[in-house]
Amino acid sequence: MDYEQLITEVGIQPLQLFLGLAMGLAFGIGASISQFCLRKLVLDLSVLKLSNASYTWLFGLGVAIMATQLLLRGDTGDISEAPVLNGGASLSGPIIGGFMFGFGMMLSRGCASRQIIQLASGNLRSLFTLATFAVAAQLTYGGQLVPFRQTVQDLWRLNQPANQLHEWLPLAQSHYLIIGVVMTIVSALILIKGRAWPQLVGAAIVGFAIALGWYVTSFIAYHSFNAILPQSITFSAPAAQSLISVISLDAPFIRLGAGLLIGCLVGSIIVTLGRRDFNLQSFTPRLPMGQYLLAGTLMGVGSVLASGCSIGAGLSGTAVMATSSVVTLIFILFGGLISARYNS
Repeated sequence: MDYEQLITEVGIQPLQLFLGLAMGLAFGIGASISQFCLRKLVLDLSVLKLSNASYTWLFGLGVAIMATQLLLRGDTGDISEAPVLNGGASLSGPIIGGFMFGFGMMLSRGCASRQIIQLASGNLRSLFTLATFAVAAQLTYGGQLVPFRQTVQDLWRLNQPANQLHEWLPLAQSHYLIIGVVMTIVSALILIKGRAWPQLVGAAIVGFAIALGWYVTSFIAYHSFNAILPQSITFSAPAAQSLISVISLDAPFIRLGAGLLIGCLVGSIIVTLGRRDFNLQSFTPRLPMGQYLLAGTLMGVGSVLASGCSIGAGLSGTAVMATSSVVTLIFILFGGLISARYNS
């Protein structure tokens, strides 16, 4: 099949929108079914006892790593041009930004993707947090906080031509496939033993959505001379870009990012309607607006400093073993643990 001709006929911009919608829809359905949440893993780590919720997240990560490493073999799986793998990537940004994101994630009772899922079930606190997150991310990405972002990210940058762990560790890329397989099998056995079928199915959908995002975008990039760059699911950059697209007629409409956000919301709404658990929730004395304002700000600024959120770095970036993404994930966990201890 002449894929170049097919891509030309469909058009790269509509293709990006459809692809974003499909990726977001799959993620939203899978994450809603499984209650996929990194915050729960942090809470379990704080008491040194993992529950099914933690193994759900680890299973999703294992599937993402395993499936991504399998799918990206061959010429059409070349992701060397992916932004997350750029040489000279910042490490200070992931360290500081990851810590900020993790701290804010605990305050808001969920990361950015979790806020979208909770919004679909009627959580008005999540709507406020998402708005704050998007504003803070845009200010850091292309607004008044750009000098701050550049200063933080320039504190420590990689002096490597690539941004992958195999540049640092004595491990071949095939070893990461083994890591993914082991994580998947161990977590799956525990979830099966606990009869956590929704968590197992939902997390598998999330993991495969991450892997397919990498594969499909790299495939299109290969057959369209990099008309789009290889990438997978993330929410920080799409939130910032979509905000500026809404408030400015001159701003470019980033179709892939907008598709991700819309698809995730629609997928979450589908699951909410199926469960019939829509319930309007707002702020309370125990859950004040100021707490969510701080949380959204920390997550928005932190995700841009780190060049990824708990999904963009924690799942998508880690699935391709990007050094900066793995560092981000580690410091999201660390920031979350400090926040859990501080607010306990």
